[in-house]
Amino acid sequence: MSTDTSPKKDVIYVDIEDDITSIIDKVKDAKASIVALVPPKRIGVLQSVVNLKLLQRAAQGADKRVVLITSDAALTSLAAGVAIPIAKNLQSKPEVPEAKPEANEDEEIINGDELPVGELAAGAAGTSLAAARKPEATTKPVAASAAANAPKKSSKLPDFDKFRKKLFLGIGAGVALVIFLVWAFVFAPQATVAITAQTNLINIDQTLQLKPNATADPAQNLLPATVKQTKKTASVDFDATGKKEVGDKATAQIALTNNNFTSKTIDAGTTLTSSGGIAFVTDSSVTIPAGGFPCGNFSCPTPGSASVNVTAVERGSKNNGASGSVSGLPSNVSGTFKNPSSGGTDKTATVVSQDDIDKARQQLQEQDANSVKTELKKQFDSGIIVIDESFKAEAGQPTSSPAVDQEATKGKLTVETTYTLVGITRSDLKVNFDAYLKKQLSGKQDQKVYDSGDNSATFTQFSVVEGGYTTKVSSQAQVGPQINEAALKPQLVGKRAGEIQQQLSTVEGVEDVQTSFFPFWVTTAPGADKITIKFVLKNNGSN
Repeated sequence: MSTDTSPKKDVIYVDIEDDITSIIDKVKDAKASIVALVPPKRIGVLQSVVNLKLLQRAAQGADKRVVLITSDAALTSLAAGVAIPIAKNLQSKPEVPEAKPEANEDEEIINGDELPVGELAAGAAGTSLAAARKPEATTKPVAASAAANAPKKSSKLPDFDKFRKKLFLGIGAGVALVIFLVWAFVFAPQATVAITAQTNLINIDQTLQLKPNATADPAQNLLPATVKQTKKTASVDFDATGKKEVGDKATAQIALTNNNFTSKTIDAGTTLTSSGGIAFVTDSSVTIPAGGFPCGNFSCPTPGSASVNVTAVERGSKNNGASGSVSGLPSNVSGTFKNPSSGGTDKTATVVSQDDIDKARQQLQEQDANSVKTELKKQFDSGIIVIDESFKAEAGQPTSSPAVDQEATKGKLTVETTYTLVGITRSDLKVNFDAYLKKQLSGKQDQKVYDSGDNSATFTQFSVVEGGYTTKVSSQAQVGPQINEAALKPQLVGKRAGEIQQQLSTVEGVEDVQTSFFPFWVTTAPGADKITIKFVLKNNGSN
């Protein structure tokens, strides 16, 4: 909203977002006594008689005179109703527009153009003549003549479009009513009879034989097994924790003497032990010649001699400095260090140990077992009972990189594992249980099996045997009174809830009967095909 000020009047431009309160405040704050309001093209807040009255009252209270600058017919009409002056522009003279009275729909308006010429002429002549003869009674005869000559108001013709719509709506409503009545009394009625029967529990404990591709044989407790397998190659990184001495080994040269009359051969890899307990091995094979007697008799024996290089068995500087004689030579053969052993150095390195491999392997099993088991379960059909105890993971030979005892700070273990999960068909287990229960109920014609127990079976002691598997299964079956549903339903047709309860309560083993009807207006049992019988089992203990 913006305001222009002149010596005689203030001009206020109204925005479409302005409300009546802000406009009134602007009018009150105007300095001039005449305030020209210029509304937007879309009149907005001023297109309300109530708002215009509030504006006029506020202006009068502030000794202001409001003028609306507009040529809008609707706003002009509203302004006329509250006596607010209107001007077409800021230079025009403001005037209070006249309020146009609304035409009365019930008032009869005579259109002279629609009257026949003769009637108009006759009326005119009669009026003139009457006026000539009786000047003093001019008004009344003319009015009477006009009333007599006015055409009678014609009766309104019916709106056939509205009549046709109402007719179609009536027909549609009638069809809908017929459809509803047919549904309500033919298709909708239903009855549900819930029979609470006392049942007894029969314990089932069997050892099952499970064999792939076998034919079910209840007499042998033999069931076909469904086996699912998958192979997974997994790897895991691990930290090497093993320690290994990787320093150099000490070396030395051993002088050998042979006091035998025959030569002696020392094989490569022969272990010789120093007097200090340090073990060395010969680097190569050596033959020591036999001893001799240069003087020709036993007074001057001369042993045969040779030398061989040796290397310490263990690494490290601890093997340096070995000297003196060595043991581990044949009889009458001796050896001594020519020089103390030397060259051994100390150096410890981190290597992959077998313990690292075992821990990584265990980590792989814990990591993948549960997810693979879930994956295998998804491969079974809904009619299969999965035996959780059958899950088995057979790991192949793991491969470590680097290998055991190789120097490294980190390693990676890779292993291929075969996972196996076994299941049996629920229907096969039910047949097996039913055969067992049939023997248990032999001679009891008034008893039937309500629950074979296949839904609550538990498996233990699963094991792999030649040609298949064995497992122990345990469950509980529910047996109770024999009620023939097919024969019972026709007997209930047309009966009320109380009558149904009275009839069924006489059956041995029936503890309670609850009958419900649908929809709410149904009070008797409909046809047999619309009666549902449900059994609520209440076990009475185990047999």
